[in-house]
Amino acid sequence: MLTATSVDRSVWEPHVLALRDGPLRAELAAAGVPVTVLEVPGGRVGARALPWTSARIGAEIDRLAPALVTGFHVAVDVPLRAALRRRRVAHLAWKHTYGHVGHRGLRERALEAATGSTVTRYGAVCHTQVRYLTDVIGIPPHRIEVVQNAVALGEEPAPPPDGPPVLLVPAALRADKGHAGALRAFRGVLASRPDARLQLAGDGPQRAALERAAGELGIAGSVEFLGLRHDVPDLLRASTACVLASTSVECFPYALLEAMAAGRAVVSTNVGGVPEMVDDGVTGALVPPHDDGALTAAMLRAIEPATAVRWGEAGRARVTACFGLERWGRRVTELFTRTSARLVTDGNDEHDEHDEGDA
Repeated sequence: MLTATSVDRSVWEPHVLALRDGPLRAELAAAGVPVTVLEVPGGRVGARALPWTSARIGAEIDRLAPALVTGFHVAVDVPLRAALRRRRVAHLAWKHTYGHVGHRGLRERALEAATGSTVTRYGAVCHTQVRYLTDVIGIPPHRIEVVQNAVALGEEPAPPPDGPPVLLVPAALRADKGHAGALRAFRGVLASRPDARLQLAGDGPQRAALERAAGELGIAGSVEFLGLRHDVPDLLRASTACVLASTSVECFPYALLEAMAAGRAVVSTNVGGVPEMVDDGVTGALVPPHDDGALTAAMLRAIEPATAVRWGEAGRARVTACFGLERWGRRVTELFTRTSARLVTDGNDEHDEHDEGDA
């Protein structure tokens, strides 16, 4: 959605190919972006549907004759790469991973070993991620270019609301997101601010265990499990600060970018590409993963009225200067153009000196 609507339309004419219909289709149509929906048999792209999906994607590529293709999510990436095996088309593959949990890293390494030859260039979303992509996944560094994630700025945010402080954790309820540590740290917050509240926006396999943990910690009355929500901007406006307590797997999380754009102080573990986004002590606080005491102290700082306002204003300024959609759209437009030209002028990645400087 963001790519199709943010790229410079005087340079590139986007066309979206989707594997199922959804609400974004109307938004894309309103933006003047044509959409083709391939209704996958059974509604799910699995091994059985892969040949059909790949063939249909290939047929659409032949029909549209694009100068470049790019895809999002492994369900699209796999059949797209299968379709490109027999076609010479510039292909930009985005990588949003930094570290892995369980089988995901094995799957990604296997995907690149088997189909990486179809990729013209890889787009990374933070600079720190490049080392993971090269050392763990095995992608040559000269084939990677970094374009950090961005968000829409929206209207000028209001300061945090008066009243009891609210700490919002917008993250899927998975073990790697560190909610258990956030609950333990929040118990320390309540010792100093018994009126504080912790809101967990998201759902996932850890929900039941986390609800039990809140009860065992004696903080259930101050913790709200909001479930899957589609109104995060409203939740941010009603909050004092945003917290992300991930223990390992983060790249350049939109949750923190959205909080900073909303003028909210952020508290996060110092993992992945987060330090490229959050200036410790300026736009928020960074703490080591698995350090409940440090997380408690950072939460308490973030809900101090003066600090919440100061960090929130600084965060908004940083997003405006560095991570706005207009700037991102220009960089993506340039990346598309370089990637397309590269296929035409030089099919051999090893001789592209420009890429060496971008990695």
